[in-house]
Amino acid sequence: MNRQISKGAMVALMVGGTAMTLPLYAETTTTADPKGLMAAQTCAGCHGTKGYIEDSAYVPLAGMPRERFITAMESFADGSRPSTLMGPLARAFTDEEIAAMADYFAAQPKGRAQAIGQAKGQTVEQGED
Repeated sequence: MNRQISKGAMVALMVGGTAMTLPLYAETTTTADPKGLMAAQTCAGCHGTKGYIEDSAYVPLAGMPRERFITAMESFADGSRPSTLMGPLARAFTDEEIAAMADYFAAQPKGRAQAIGQAKGQTVEQGED
């Protein structure tokens, strides 16, 4: 059984992730590091735009602590945390790209409504996601 991700699947993930990212990105552009944003968009297909996802088996990445993200990516890359999908993806990123993504996701508010409110200059009460 071939356990590598096909080029078609990789392209679908990248295109799907980018397409899903555009609407929220337009509403909540707050990142200072474009490298982190660009690399993080490859995660959007499974983890949601800017790391916001609800009612899914996938882990939301928005607001994840930097070190937790880096440790997870390193574990996927070295195989100590087995994953059919994440292993090849984690190995494809450089340490710099992983660090930029970690900074990007750590900077995102955990709640999607809070993120949109910040982008619009509004105050959103905690727990109103």
